[in-house]
Amino acid sequence: MTKVVWLDGYNPYDGTTNGYVYASTNIKKSLLDDYGLGVTCTADIVQLESLPKLPPGIGYFVKSNREDASLIVNNQLPLAFTIPSKNFKGHSVGFCYWETSRLPKNFVEKLNLMDEVWTTSKWARDVFIDSGVEVDVFDFNLGVDTKIYDLAPERGDRPFTFLSIGSPSTRKNSQMAVDAFLSLFAGNKDYRLLYKSSGPPDARLMMSGSNQGAISSHPQIEVYDYEMTERELSDLYASADCLLYPTSGEGWGMMPFQAIAKGIPTICTNATACTEFAHLSVPLDFTWGDHKMSGIYSGCGQWALPNFDDLCDKMLYVVDNYEEVKAHTMNGAWIIRNNYTWKDVSLDFYNAILDLI
Repeated sequence: MTKVVWLDGYNPYDGTTNGYVYASTNIKKSLLDDYGLGVTCTADIVQLESLPKLPPGIGYFVKSNREDASLIVNNQLPLAFTIPSKNFKGHSVGFCYWETSRLPKNFVEKLNLMDEVWTTSKWARDVFIDSGVEVDVFDFNLGVDTKIYDLAPERGDRPFTFLSIGSPSTRKNSQMAVDAFLSLFAGNKDYRLLYKSSGPPDARLMMSGSNQGAISSHPQIEVYDYEMTERELSDLYASADCLLYPTSGEGWGMMPFQAIAKGIPTICTNATACTEFAHLSVPLDFTWGDHKMSGIYSGCGQWALPNFDDLCDKMLYVVDNYEEVKAHTMNGAWIIRNNYTWKDVSLDFYNAILDLI
């Protein structure tokens, strides 16, 4: 019997699930709804007893499931991969992303135990190969739900509104976005900044190089620090005239991708996986470096260091040339909407699975 087992998004560093789950949920739904291919998901798999820290619902491909499966897709960080036994007759795929210019050595070792590896950009594919992955590596696109992330309405009569999103992840550089906004527009009521954070913001008010307190105390900054539904997130994008996304590294860059799909001018670092789409709106200059690389990223090459002066220049350019930038971004939005729905991108996954089973 053909069985495809798809294992989702366990982070071995903190015992949680992550953004892998969002993407794979949409891929798996499309595989079933659009192409008639059902996969066995993590909730259906027996949990491996040797990993007691795993939260409920995170399953692993254990011996009782191994013999009758044709394919296992490890959609997670490599240290959490399930490595089939020598008796396994099917194929194993490692599906993962990365954010710096080099993979950790222990990631490479796990990836080389797979039959092939999937990732989400040509840039990442090159990084994997250059880091020592010897099995075949294929790059795939991710998608957007165009019903939820619909086109934003005209901006109307409101202060020019920037949006920063991604806090408290340090590599999203929301502090840079806040600093740029205040350096350009502090005291001008015609401009405001919306700041979305998953929990307490990591940015602070920094005046004259010193910490001046919580950004929520600034009259031009509105903080949203609670969990949002996708519909609420889409509406938040639509409340902004420009997304600021000076990231240092992305496995894909779902948030700027969604914003561009809505036609929101988006200043996004033209690096890592964002090279797939940053040009569809306003690409941000950067250099390579290792500033603030720590933890999981230690010793992993370099990541992008977005250029603060270019961010300020691009913000002013968007303000002064809004209709031109908006028109360019709308062209990008239609490219995404016509080619990168979940149905569109899942066809490539479907064909890749058929090749293996």
